[in-house]
Amino acid sequence: MGNTRFSVVAGALAAMSLFCIGSAQAMPLSYSTTYNGAINVTTGGGANTVLPVPGSDFYGNTFSLPTDPNFPAASSYGFYDDFIFTIPVGAGSNSVTSSISIPGSLEISNLQARLFALPGVYNPGSTVGAPCPGGCLAVWGTTVVAANVTYTVLNPIVLGPGSYVLQIRGDATGASGGSYSGVLNLTAIPVPAAVWLFGSALGGLGLLRRRRIAG
Repeated sequence: MGNTRFSVVAGALAAMSLFCIGSAQAMPLSYSTTYNGAINVTTGGGANTVLPVPGSDFYGNTFSLPTDPNFPAASSYGFYDDFIFTIPVGAGSNSVTSSISIPGSLEISNLQARLFALPGVYNPGSTVGAPCPGGCLAVWGTTVVAANVTYTVLNPIVLGPGSYVLQIRGDATGASGGSYSGVLNLTAIPVPAAVWLFGSALGGLGLLRRRRIAG
């Protein structure tokens, strides 16, 4: 059952990336905010990556130690990560963020993502436990746990030209921390949400069928 659930998740990831036939690149981490038991600590230089449209852009982070889930304004979360990007033209977008756990060693819980426009003056630490500056374009997604895979989906949304913040939060709970990775898909022609879901389902069913044939 665990392998079957993992295949469905992997199929969804693969199918969603197929909708963006374009360049692929890594999107660097702009900021990471954690709590040291007394204050919020933010690291990172605020990288703002210009992304091509269409394209599939990969992001992620690794924590070598457990994070402290005691933000005064956001208990149960140990980190807030920001990926800042700019698109020169309007685009349809969606993302999937996932973490594969090794129980007791590498684990991330409460994984969520949201999206908002980059404000003129941005203080990443001020967003911990707070509403999106200027309002969210996509609110925190639902955390889904299937076997040893935790994932969250940012639903399709149409974006105009400009700069945005993809924010990921969660808690690294493994003895050796934890890691997550994701893909942000951008397409020049907005695709209806029903098509994304249909494509994801087809990808998952295709993997399951191949697995059964192989078995």
